[in-house]
Amino acid sequence: MKTMRFIFTVLIALLLSCNAERNEVIITGRFLGEHPDEIGYTYPVNGTSFEGFVDRVKLDSLGQLQISLQVDRPALINFLYFGSPSLIIEPGNKYEISLNRNKDNVLEISGSICETQKVYSSFPHQHPMSCLYSYGEEFTNYSSITQKLHADLQNEISILHELYERNQVSKNILNLLVTDRKIYYYTAQSVLASRNYLNKKSNNEEVPDEIFNIWSEAAYGVPMDSELLLSSFYSWYYLQMHLWYKIYTNYDYDDFVELRAENRANATTHAHNIELAKEFLSDNVLEFFIAGSFFYQHSRRQYDNNLISIFEQFKSDFPESNYIPFVEKTLEDMIEKQKELISMK
Repeated sequence: MKTMRFIFTVLIALLLSCNAERNEVIITGRFLGEHPDEIGYTYPVNGTSFEGFVDRVKLDSLGQLQISLQVDRPALINFLYFGSPSLIIEPGNKYEISLNRNKDNVLEISGSICETQKVYSSFPHQHPMSCLYSYGEEFTNYSSITQKLHADLQNEISILHELYERNQVSKNILNLLVTDRKIYYYTAQSVLASRNYLNKKSNNEEVPDEIFNIWSEAAYGVPMDSELLLSSFYSWYYLQMHLWYKIYTNYDYDDFVELRAENRANATTHAHNIELAKEFLSDNVLEFFIAGSFFYQHSRRQYDNNLISIFEQFKSDFPESNYIPFVEKTLEDMIEKQKELISMK
C-alpha cells in the first residue's frame, strides 16, 4: 500500500511538472541603446493584457532581461510604452527579442520573432482613445471616419487571414489577433460616436440616429460573451465605451449629468461607476472591469472617500479573484497619493 501511494505521489508530481513546462513561457531580451533599470510589462492574469495588472523585471548593466511566465493560452504582453505593439506569446515557447525606443518613444520589438509578430507590430497601436486625431475632423466627418476605420480593420483582418492560409499563424493566434484588432477599432469607433453625442448634447442639438447607429455597431462588435473579449491591451477601454453606450441609451441625459455632478461633489464617482457596471456587465467581464477601474481612477487622480470599502466589496463579490494582488498594489498607491493630495490643500 505504501509503495502504491508513493508511486501515485510521484506520478502526480511528474504530471504537474510536465504541465508547468508546457505552460511556461521564457522571454529573453535586450534593451538596445540607453535602457532603464527595470521595465514593466502586463502580466497575463486570466489571459488578459491590461496596464493595471503589471509585473516588473530588472535589467542588468548590458540592458539584458529574462521573464518567465506560466500561461495556459496564447496571450499578448505589452511593455507599457505608449503606442507600442504587444508581444505575442504561446504556452511552452521561448522568445529572444530586442527592444528599442524610437524617436517617438515607441518601443520596437525585433530579434528572433516570427512573421506574424512583424506584421502585427506594423499595425497602428496608438491608443484608440486618442487615435481618431489622425483620421480627420471628428465633428464634421464622423461618417467618413467610420468608413475609414471599417476599411482599415478589414484590411488588417485580411492580412492576418493570408498569414493563416500560408500556415504562418495558428488558428488560436489568428483568433486572438483578429479579436484584438476588432477591439482596437471598435473602441476608436465608440470614442468617435461618444464625442459626437456629447458635442451635440452640449450644444443643445438633436443627436442624429447615425451617431447612435455608429456607436451601437461598435458597442456590440465584439460579443460580451466572447472568450477573447478580455485578451486585448485595449479591452478595458472597450468595455468602458460599451458601458457608456448602455448608460446614454438607458438614462435620461440631463438627469444623469445632474447625478454625476453630485458624485463628483461627494467624491463617490468610483463607487457609482461600479454600480453602473453591475447593472450592465456580469460574471468574469464585471470582475475584470471593476478590478481595472482602480487603476483607471488612479491614473486620473480621482479618489473616492471610501476606497477601502470599495475594495472590500470587490473581494466579497469575487473572493477567488486572481486580480486581487494587483488591485491591492494599486490601492496602496491610491491611498498614498490621496494622502499627499489632502496634505497639499
